[in-house]
Amino acid sequence: MGIDRQSGSDPGARRHHRTGRSALTGAALVAAALALAACGSSSSSSTTTTKASTSTTTSKPSSSTTSTTAASTSTTTKPSGTGCATSALGVSFGNPDGTAGAIHYTITFHNTGSSSCTLYGYPGVSFLSAGGSQIGAPAQRQTGGTVATVTLAAGGNAYSSVAVTDPGIPPCSSQATAAQVRIYPPGQTQSALVTAPSGMAVCSSPNTSAYTSATVTPVSATQL
Repeated sequence: MGIDRQSGSDPGARRHHRTGRSALTGAALVAAALALAACGSSSSSSTTTTKASTSTTTSKPSSSTTSTTAASTSTTTKPSGTGCATSALGVSFGNPDGTAGAIHYTITFHNTGSSSCTLYGYPGVSFLSAGGSQIGAPAQRQTGGTVATVTLAAGGNAYSSVAVTDPGIPPCSSQATAAQVRIYPPGQTQSALVTAPSGMAVCSSPNTSAYTSATVTPVSATQL
């Protein structure tokens, strides 16, 4: 092949140079396209991860709310009806009924009001000397007694029972004769004073702190 004498260059060399430049340009375009595709793929993957994380964190609070609601609806305790006020009750203390080791007395609560009322629980009972001082400890609540609401219609009665331990049996070291019995109806802070049965003896000084001078039962609709 001859040399172009006017230009002083080889035509074949010029063609080779143009071909090389075209190949380089094509390679650069391919590399740019691959880079753009990689960016698009990375962006899409990042969005998917964020969405999954958001949906995972939205479900927990509802179970906690359900649990709190269930717990808050589970309490019921107060008896229904209006409690009998001490001023609306006639309170009496019955005659002794002896058994081995203890003397039993019935307390009667009589509704003197014009409308019904309720009693629930144990009365408070203590024994007083002729001078008004308390003899020994108040009666303790009997264990295992059935506590229920008792509704007293106008003129109706409810009952409780007091067992006084025979003070002549050790470990009681001294005794006194009760002149009055102080009785608090269940739920009331005002007491009623009733005359004690004649000769009623109560332990005034036990030899041990575990000694129980008297026990009382919860109120009941029937006489014990």
